[in-house]
Amino acid sequence: MGDQVLELFPHPGQRRDLKNLYLDQLASLPEDGPPFIYSNYIASLDGRIALPAADRHSHQVPPAIANDRDWRLFQELAAQADLLITSGRYFRQAADAETQSELPVGQAREFDDLRAWRRDQGLRPQPDIAVFSASLDIPLQTLEHYRDRRLFLITGKQADSDKLAELTGDGRMEHIACGDGAAVDASGLKRHLQALAYRRVYAIAGPSVLHTLVSGNALDRLYHTTAHCLLGGKEFDTFVWGEALQPAVALPLLAMYLDTEAPPGCGQTMAVYGR
Repeated sequence: MGDQVLELFPHPGQRRDLKNLYLDQLASLPEDGPPFIYSNYIASLDGRIALPAADRHSHQVPPAIANDRDWRLFQELAAQADLLITSGRYFRQAADAETQSELPVGQAREFDDLRAWRRDQGLRPQPDIAVFSASLDIPLQTLEHYRDRRLFLITGKQADSDKLAELTGDGRMEHIACGDGAAVDASGLKRHLQALAYRRVYAIAGPSVLHTLVSGNALDRLYHTTAHCLLGGKEFDTFVWGEALQPAVALPLLAMYLDTEAPPGCGQTMAVYGR
């Protein structure tokens, strides 16, 4: 993949290779200090990240905005993580065969270089997994595929004790209590993850998890691809969902790139926001 994108900020006019565009950005982060938590979304111009699937049982990334070039960047971010944050919803969708793919890093040949990069960096073949859940509705059989990874269940202290025992009783998942209620309070999340020696944490869950991270002051960086098209629709997901954030959370622009090649006929901008 030798195609290039145009840098718009902070060095406008420079051409950059799409391949390893995001790999270069996180590789230089300092190793000391608390974990660095980052997330990534692709959305349409009208803010849609997902629309109802054909069976209307779930929401999925619309084909009009999904593209291999953005997917490459998604995988580059995953390649640098030692822990992924996802949600119970992912495993419920997996039980119904509705998920787009297995949790990264992808096994396709096109990502051989990313898996090799992990080996060169001394990372495990795949990132470990932390699952945010308040309902604890996680089909047990969906966890079997990830037995080679360390699995964490992150809840509030008031999570249902019977369901908790069912999910953690045989050691398949380790429990982290983060917050005094049933749901996760991310304000103490970094402290827990730092004690477990995690450094780069990639949140690939939906809008409720992102809201939890943002409201808990735990998100350090947001990668946001905007496909230059309008989707409309009355049922949709946007990339953060929850109570209004008061005050508004500032995420200054760190970088922006223009990709005219995808999606076909409209192109996309890739923006990096954070602190």
